[in-house]
Amino acid sequence: MTNTQKLLFALGSAITLPVATCLAQAAEPQIKTLTSPKDPTESAVLIGRVINDGLTIQLELEGAEAMWMQMGTPAQWSEHVPAKNERYHIEIKVTDNATKTRLPYSTVTFAATNKANGKSVETVLPPMWGGSGLHYSENSPLAGDGVYAATVTVGVPAFAREMKDKDLWSKPVNAHFHFKLKGGVLVEVSEPVSAAN
Repeated sequence: MTNTQKLLFALGSAITLPVATCLAQAAEPQIKTLTSPKDPTESAVLIGRVINDGLTIQLELEGAEAMWMQMGTPAQWSEHVPAKNERYHIEIKVTDNATKTRLPYSTVTFAATNKANGKSVETVLPPMWGGSGLHYSENSPLAGDGVYAATVTVGVPAFAREMKDKDLWSKPVNAHFHFKLKGGVLVEVSEPVSAAN
């Protein structure tokens, strides 16, 4: 390798390494310490908001609640009452930024690991209608106090598209969140990005 080639290689590395590092860091949420602890069982708490691939993905945590759900096969509807250990209600809102419409017909997965105890929670959230419109939600006990690294995955929606929109949402979209529970209340969340205009 000539000296010129070595110099060009070094310059290329010096330029691409910081860019790659910035891109990797951009995917991780910034931490926001709450000025006072928030009890999600008393009122909904915004865990974070991420914009990715033309979607705004918003994660909230609130108290567990009863839901009217389809249970079993054939389709039977009944009240699903939270189990004794299900303290929290995980709520995810997925909005198309171009049309300001909530995204239906998608498989939305919530996965979180408590870094303090190594326990994980993973659940597919059914679509739900409520006071905030269409969203995806499920009750959960989570995995105790500690710092959580959470990922929301929005699957490819199962609806037809106009030809000009055929490439929209053609692959799953991920959003990463951070939150910390201490004594069952939230003391840290992800710094939310501004809502898309």
